[in-house]
Amino acid sequence: MQIQSTGGFQFSIAGQPVYPHIKLTREDFPRALATRILKDDGDEYFGAFLNRTSVRILIDFLSRTFRLRSCTIAIDGRFPVPCTQYYAKRCVAPCVASLCDRKQYLEIVDLARLFLRNERGLFREAISKKIERAAATLDFETAAFFRDVLKKVEVYWSNARWQVWLDDTVDTFELKEEDGLIAVIIISQRRSRALGEIVFTFAARRDVPAEKALADVIAQFYQHHLPREIRVSHDFQDRTTLAKELGKKFGRKIQIVVTGTIRRVTTGRALEKATDRLKLEAIRSRSDVDEIKDDLVRAFGLREHPSRIEAFDVAHISATGFAAAVSVWQDGTERPDAYEHWLSDRTSELDTLREFVAKRIRRTAPDLILVDGGRSHLNAALDVLFGEKEPRSAVIAAVKPRGKHSSISHFLTADGQKIVFDQDRESFGMLKRLRDEAHDLANATHRLSRDMMHFYELAAILPSLNERERQQLLREFGSIKKIAQLTPGQLESRLGKRKTPRVVSDIAKFRSGRPVKPRPFLVPIRFVETDGAAEDLIPIETR
Repeated sequence: MQIQSTGGFQFSIAGQPVYPHIKLTREDFPRALATRILKDDGDEYFGAFLNRTSVRILIDFLSRTFRLRSCTIAIDGRFPVPCTQYYAKRCVAPCVASLCDRKQYLEIVDLARLFLRNERGLFREAISKKIERAAATLDFETAAFFRDVLKKVEVYWSNARWQVWLDDTVDTFELKEEDGLIAVIIISQRRSRALGEIVFTFAARRDVPAEKALADVIAQFYQHHLPREIRVSHDFQDRTTLAKELGKKFGRKIQIVVTGTIRRVTTGRALEKATDRLKLEAIRSRSDVDEIKDDLVRAFGLREHPSRIEAFDVAHISATGFAAAVSVWQDGTERPDAYEHWLSDRTSELDTLREFVAKRIRRTAPDLILVDGGRSHLNAALDVLFGEKEPRSAVIAAVKPRGKHSSISHFLTADGQKIVFDQDRESFGMLKRLRDEAHDLANATHRLSRDMMHFYELAAILPSLNERERQQLLREFGSIKKIAQLTPGQLESRLGKRKTPRVVSDIAKFRSGRPVKPRPFLVPIRFVETDGAAEDLIPIETR
């Protein structure tokens, strides 16, 4: 919900949350991100898409099918190995030029663009040509990739429940005025099914008719999509002219029909739901950011209001393979773009925590540090602060009740105080969410590194080859053991005279029993725009 109070009802879509969209970024290697905020940033926007569950499935489908990168690192093709997303078959690895160069990557982006536009005929034509071209040059690996993409897309299109495009829907606009506020409620439906609703509110004005809010919202709401029909509860000036302008913009006719109080049963129910939500939001007393900070100062005896809070956690199995992660809250907003994870070489959980906290806070200087654990974890973080010249961070620990790892029994402070966890305090709820985010990220990092370790063994054994050459050898001979048994002559026939001596040296080191320690390459990934009001659109895996 947004409050507008400008002259007239000059509604501006820029910066306001709307229905979910997918954007292709204008980077050299574009990413596909979910967002509800439409910006004039040069990126390409597609949508709107509904319903929310189907959109989350769509994001997962895009990742698995087109395999565009989801990482936030700089890409130049010079990485020696791809990240774990490549081996999970969610990225084509443009970070490794031997696997996918920019031209190949942009070909896939072109297909994703046609899919997001729902240009089914053009999509089939374009991908069929790519399959034929690859097969003609005996590039069967590429042909198989595009063939798999086509097959997956056809399956997606055939599933009526995954129909996220809105060109066959009906949008109903309801106008309500109460207590000096004007609300424009939008209900989107496909036949008898309500797909979504959104509300925009305005400060009422004596010199401007309330109906003008309908015109202002409709004129700017349809940026990248148009429904089959628009229905409004009240007539407004230049309604037919606005319909013609929208039709011209999207290349097809659209009607804006005045329905008055006559509406579908399902539309009425959705409107009642939206109206009730407006009333609840009007009476609900929710702490603002300053109140949360005040409460944290009172609860933990802090010297100043914390603007930035960072939560740390460490994951492992039986004290092996340690992974650490941090989550961030800053001035009322959780900041996933600032989260980090780390694979540690340390031999204990506390040493891992100390080193990660030390590396992190020198760069970020949080006002409050939250560690997941008990007194020993609290002391580990305090050890780091004692080593700092000008420590500015306060430290608390979130202690779990016995046998309940998802809960918090109490907090511990540096001076030994125990503050019982109160689920009704919004500041405590925020700390728990932040602790949970760090916990989940640390566990995911640990699990991913463990599951993907074997993919990096060959890279550790044969560092002199690029990733494509290593994979070709593995496909031909089937195992690392057989590759290690290859003779110089066999290697030269496949790699040439220039590379063979280095590879022979690599294999000799491996045969000598020198330990080879592969390290999975983990990168931060994002499927939603950082400030796109879309954190609830976490992908749902469909396989």
